[in-house]
Amino acid sequence: MMSRSLFTPLLAALLLLNLGLAPVVAAAEPVRIAVISIQDILDRSVVAREARGKIEAEIEKQRATLQREQTALEEMREEIEKKSSVWSDQVRADREREFQRRVRAFEGLNEDAQLAVQQREKVLMEPVLLKLDEIIAEFGRERNYDLILEYTMKGLRSRTGLLYAAEAMDISEQVRQELDKRLK
Repeated sequence: MMSRSLFTPLLAALLLLNLGLAPVVAAAEPVRIAVISIQDILDRSVVAREARGKIEAEIEKQRATLQREQTALEEMREEIEKKSSVWSDQVRADREREFQRRVRAFEGLNEDAQLAVQQREKVLMEPVLLKLDEIIAEFGRERNYDLILEYTMKGLRSRTGLLYAAEAMDISEQVRQELDKRLK
């Protein structure tokens, strides 16, 4: 059974053919379509890779700080587990309270680190993405494309949202070259 959403356009096309309007439709300009992979462009672009390198450096810096604090927390937890039986109730309560305070502080450090990385990423990648958007729009206008579709590669060559496009339609490399040229 044909679904209603497929049946209506099919019926309209058949009616147009029967009414003799097919030559009008056939005489229309062909639609120019291109495909592009933003992820591929960002993966291979020199300027995007440099920005990602700086972002990775920020991540490593934050990770080192968090790792030191996490190691200190682990050591403190082990000390409490090992020595709590010989400590007085007051000492044990004080150490556990101090441990909980440091855990909360660590959680705050973790949130701060995530924010720092996000801010660094925004500062470094936003100009690249804005320029990329500008270049894609120019590409479409200058080359008379009616439609530029984006696809993302996932897994073993499966494309998300785009099942097939001839390789000649892919303008990713030309756009990447223009991006690198403009942002050098």
